[in-house]
Order: sequence, then structure tokens, then C-alpha cells
Amino acid sequence: MENTQLLGLITGVLFGFALHRAGFSRCGLVMRGLAFRDFTMLKVMLTAIAVGMVGAATLATFAPEAAHLKVKSLYVWGVLVGGLIFGVGMAIAGYCPGTALVGLGGGVRDGLLAVLGALLGAFAFILAYPALEPILIQPLDLGKLTLHETLKLPYLPTALAMAVMLGGIVFWLNRLETKARAERR
Repeated sequence: MENTQLLGLITGVLFGFALHRAGFSRCGLVMRGLAFRDFTMLKVMLTAIAVGMVGAATLATFAPEAAHLKVKSLYVWGVLVGGLIFGVGMAIAGYCPGTALVGLGGGVRDGLLAVLGALLGAFAFILAYPALEPILIQPLDLGKLTLHETLKLPYLPTALAMAVMLGGIVFWLNRLETKARAERR
């Protein structure tokens, strides 16, 4: 096993353990998030997006050969329909794909069902792709769009500004939850 793969495995296990300890292996957290009663999942996702965005921009700026960034085309209908299916699947299963794997790794039985459902859905999409491509992919293909290129701004400062905005949303959600807890007392 190469050092990169070993590092990835160790990082993944540690991250999965941290998510399990934080309660992400139970479907209730996702369900409360979808009902807007608990913003833990949203705050973690926004924080991960901010950190990943700044990390990718930093790599692309200072070590582009290590970044391996490939921007995919924006297929509007595909994104909308895929997002709808993804959201409905999360609501039914009570898991997103990452938390289903954390649940599975933590021995939670319904995590296995969620993982199997996700794999079945992916397989069904592969089979249906030739028929779906002219409907969902080809119409409204906006090409490879990035925020910093659209705004004609440097990548890293744009990522930092977005990270600050996402951090502000996380801060606001924390205050909102604190206020709601105080009102319940």
C-alpha cells in the first residue's frame, strides 16, 4: 500500500470515528436536520465545505501539480433532479451517504440498508443513463463554471471570502440554536 493510500485510510478511519462519536451514525440527527430542529449536520457540512474550499484553492494556488482539480460541467436539470432524488433518499433513509457509512461502520443495522439503497440507486442510474442523458444532461448544459472565473477574481481570495460567509452562517445558526434552547427552558 502506498503512503498516500495509507494516509487516506488512516484519515478516513479517524474522520469516521469522530463522526460516530459526534452522533452522526444515528439517523435521528439527519431527520432532525431535515425538520430544521437541529442544525448540527448543516453546520458540519458548511464547515467542511469551507475548509475543503480553502484547502483546494490553497493547493491550486501554491502547488497546482498536486491539486488535481477537475471542474465538471453544470447540467442544470441533472443537478435539480439528482438533488431531489438525493434529498428524498435522505428523508426516507434518515442518512446521507457519508453518515450511512459511519452508521454501518459503527454497527448500526439501518446504516447497512441505507448503503445498499444508495448502491442500488447508483446502479439504476448507470442502467438508465443512456435514456436520461438527452433529457437531463444535454439540455441546459452551462459548461464548466466556477465562481472565481465567473467573477474574474483570483481563486484563493474568492475561496477565503466564501469561507468567511459560510463561517458567518454557522455562527448565526449557533446563535439561533442557543436562543431556541433558552426559550424552551
